[in-house]
Amino acid sequence: MTRPQFSLPKTMFKTSLAIAAATTLFTGAVRAQDDAQLTLGKTTYMTICIACHQPTGAGLPMVFPPLTKSPYVNGPAERFAAIILKGNIGPFKVDEKPFNNVMPPQEAMLTDEKIAAVMTFVRANFGNTPAPVTADVVAAARKKFADRKTSWTQPELDAWKE
Repeated sequence: MTRPQFSLPKTMFKTSLAIAAATTLFTGAVRAQDDAQLTLGKTTYMTICIACHQPTGAGLPMVFPPLTKSPYVNGPAERFAAIILKGNIGPFKVDEKPFNNVMPPQEAMLTDEKIAAVMTFVRANFGNTPAPVTADVVAAARKKFADRKTSWTQPELDAWKE
């Protein structure tokens, strides 16, 4: 059995090649950008977050909550950014385990780019799966909560509406 021959006109073939090349360049650039954000996020995490949340994201029992499969990490990006910006204060329960400590606000220490990068790193690791976060999301949260002077409590975070 012979297969029918199919051929594209030269202009269509060249256009198809150009589209394929542009797509490859674009996805390669996005991948490089994602890699750079993950690298910055990992560096920031290993510099600032590691002491409390540990290298594995498991936290310290009864002191600092885990980031592993966390609803606060996997939930709305705005809420996660707000937690990092303003901090939170216990008591707190994660997976029915109690925690009672303070996470200090990072808004004065970290840029929007670094917060987005650390959020993306945490969301890509420790059993978490949400999409990357952009600095624009963090900037919007920073602006929205600029007048807030207190850290978040668990009831406030659990009542969060997207």
